[in-house]
Amino acid sequence: MGLSHSSHYSHVSHVRNVATFNEKVIVSPYEDVYPRLDILDFYNNETYRPQFDLLVQGYQALQDRPYEDMRSYYQVAGIHGLPYTAYDGVTGANPYNSSEFSEGRWGGYCQHGNILFPTWHIPYMMLIENLLVGEAKKIAAQYPLNQRDRYIEAAKQLRHPYWDWADEKAIKGVPEIFMSPTIEINTPSGKKNVSNPLKSYTLPTDISEPLQKGQNPTDKPNYNVPNMSYIPYTPKGYPTVRYPNSNYEDRYDLQKQNFSVYVRSVFRPGLYQMFHVSSFLHFSNHIVASDDHEIPESNPGHPVPDPQKSLGYAHFSSIETTHDGIHMVTGGLGGHMSYIDLAAFDPIFFFIHLNVDRIIALWRGVYPNSWVPQNLNVNGSYTEGMNYVLNEYTDLEPFRKSETEFWKSSDVRNITKLGYTYLELEKFKDPKELQNYLLELYKADPHYGTRYFVKVTIEKGKLVGPYAIRVFVDLPSANAATPITSPHFAGFIAMWQSTLEHKNNSLVTGTVDITAAMERLGIRTQKQDYIHEVNATTGLLDPSSLFNIGTDINIVPVMMNGYEVSPKDAGVSLVQVFSFEHDKVDKNFLVENTGQFYTSKKF
Repeated sequence: MGLSHSSHYSHVSHVRNVATFNEKVIVSPYEDVYPRLDILDFYNNETYRPQFDLLVQGYQALQDRPYEDMRSYYQVAGIHGLPYTAYDGVTGANPYNSSEFSEGRWGGYCQHGNILFPTWHIPYMMLIENLLVGEAKKIAAQYPLNQRDRYIEAAKQLRHPYWDWADEKAIKGVPEIFMSPTIEINTPSGKKNVSNPLKSYTLPTDISEPLQKGQNPTDKPNYNVPNMSYIPYTPKGYPTVRYPNSNYEDRYDLQKQNFSVYVRSVFRPGLYQMFHVSSFLHFSNHIVASDDHEIPESNPGHPVPDPQKSLGYAHFSSIETTHDGIHMVTGGLGGHMSYIDLAAFDPIFFFIHLNVDRIIALWRGVYPNSWVPQNLNVNGSYTEGMNYVLNEYTDLEPFRKSETEFWKSSDVRNITKLGYTYLELEKFKDPKELQNYLLELYKADPHYGTRYFVKVTIEKGKLVGPYAIRVFVDLPSANAATPITSPHFAGFIAMWQSTLEHKNNSLVTGTVDITAAMERLGIRTQKQDYIHEVNATTGLLDPSSLFNIGTDINIVPVMMNGYEVSPKDAGVSLVQVFSFEHDKVDKNFLVENTGQFYTSKKF
């Protein structure tokens, strides 16, 4: 198979023509169960070539539908964020009013920063998959008789593939299938080199509003990526982009460079950590209400440095925390994937989120008894006001289960009942065996023994738009210009937020594993024999011999445009350093009470 090589958004948006297509969009489970496969296997393996041919043509068919059609790619992508209007007529019990954005209410349907982040995206992925399979079945019936049966069977087995962005292969960057402008496939009329609908999506109507001169794609070759306090404007007829240059073209060299660093320092450690976290609450998302009333401190295995000060929610990486990072690294400054309001218009969004769906399913395989607890939606959504109570029976709007019912988290707990699975779940039935497999799969480095973590607590809403909290070790001079290829760079925490979000009394916490950086710098991480450096009780290095948080742990907040912000201005309120014992015998080190608190610093 060959690959060739202004102002804040005013909410004057393009109203969906609901009346044009009267039949309601129902998200349906499948009668037969087939696995969702890795996109790398999907287009490299001859066995799956017919499914791949149908996938490409199916995506093109959805993108070619009139944009007013609720089954078009435009409408499905628009569910996530912009254009902040009703999908398929679903307005909910508390319809969104554009005047509420000043209060901090989120105007998209997507659930972020609450317990429904994992489960809301499950029927969303089913919706795009349903529509693709529907198109694939129509296309399969058009193949010549000597090929038709094979393609009809391929359409029946077709499930939307995922891209495992934490696999070791991702260190090489985004797969070529998402970058090549054209691709050769077998169509009903023979082999053709076709335009690649997985690379980008050309907008059929304007998204957002024009900004000042020089900050709009129409200004190329003098295009300047707008300040991060604005949502980039995408005019009708312009494609989605990643890391755009002055000519509004993708810069895949920068994207590849970032993946070569962040896969090892952020994505793999993030998944490795979350497969140790047994609480759905801690696994699900990145926000804690600052009054702590709705989110109890329920992780007794973690060490408590001060009886008056609990560790807080999401001490270790949540699925949403790591997910936030993949958005920023894939999109880059000015790229659609970097903006929560625009992300779903880039086709790679769905392949990335199918992997999120896979991670959720695998986590459920490891912890089958943990599911959605009651919690608050701090940010609100298109159909829900701020601070509404959520639980597993909350409607996952706008995804219809029938004409009158919406999918709920309680409906999506068992994915085989939905008609799909993942190969790892078929191979490893025992939760412990599955966990051991996953820990080996996503092990970021070969270092066992004691692992060290920096936890950063951030007040949300201090800055406008997405940014990153970079963590360096033993480099007091670190700043925004310090390259991420520096041996001192340990990782980052993504603050992936809408440019329209406002302060809403919530905190984000993230954890960076600094062990690999310490190893590179020759900082001792194992037990020592020196009497004055080792705690006689624990056998661990005493804090005073290892960390001076003022000079050894260096926090550098960086906006997407490369500008540096002070930790305090970025909302950083607390930095803490912990270690946990870990060895090949007992990999479940986060559950065991083996941790040691070293030091902390307030801002």
